[in-house]
Amino acid sequence: MNSGILSNPVVRGVLWMVLATAFQATASGFVRKLSFDFGVSELLFFFSSISALLLLPLAMRLDKGSFAGVRRRSGLYIIRGLLSFGGMYASFYAYSVMDIANVQSLLFTVPLFTILLAGLLLGEFVGLRGWISCVIGFCGALIIVRPGIIPMNPGALAAIASAFAFAAANIAIRKLGSSESPIMITMVSNMIVALLAVVPAALSWVTPSWEQVPGILFMGVLFMLAMVCLTFSIREADARIVQSVNFLRLPWSVVVGWVMFAELPDIWTWVGAVVIFAGAYDVLRRETRGAKKG
Repeated sequence: MNSGILSNPVVRGVLWMVLATAFQATASGFVRKLSFDFGVSELLFFFSSISALLLLPLAMRLDKGSFAGVRRRSGLYIIRGLLSFGGMYASFYAYSVMDIANVQSLLFTVPLFTILLAGLLLGEFVGLRGWISCVIGFCGALIIVRPGIIPMNPGALAAIASAFAFAAANIAIRKLGSSESPIMITMVSNMIVALLAVVPAALSWVTPSWEQVPGILFMGVLFMLAMVCLTFSIREADARIVQSVNFLRLPWSVVVGWVMFAELPDIWTWVGAVVIFAGAYDVLRRETRGAKKG
């Protein structure tokens, strides 16, 4: 891919989102695996603490204005952290009781919620074709899971609640990303999540064995990379654009489920993946043309 294409912020935003989906899907596999031995609060504490510690050296290298920005916009940082905590807690619970592909399919409502909130809160234009593209992607997810396969159990409801929280968090990222460092946004969010998770985690604490430590570390690193890539993605392009590419999490999750849990996808998974890609590609093609004309 040449530098001319990479100069387009829409393309850069999409590429960051592709990386975010890959890291997030892989991390979700570790969440499911570890959930057999640890509670949701403890896993959330592990993830957020590891991510914050890894990002701290990078944050310390930022200019002093980045730390001043945290104080100046502390309210928005706190809102973003609270939304991240709610979204991550609900999604971790969903992963602990449902197959990865089913959770990811329900999380595909994130772009729909993001488009709605971006239009209401950010004043971003939502055209008819933008809605159609997201509906196409969501239909692709329905093709994969098919009506009746995902029951409306507590895990499914948690996944939907998580999708709404993530969408609202994306709007907060968009507001912060106009002036704040993605590294700082992600680190502060993880610190808030860790503080919120520490008490419930302590109440049901299970001390990890040395054999479990690598999996915990991998989970934390992968989620940290996913959050950083997500923040860069939303900073580069409108939330409604890059969230359409978020549908690519499903093909990634299929691969993770196959490798980690021997879950082989059927033909409908691949049909749905093609439909999902078609919807995401339509948004990317139209927005890239619009950016060139502008």
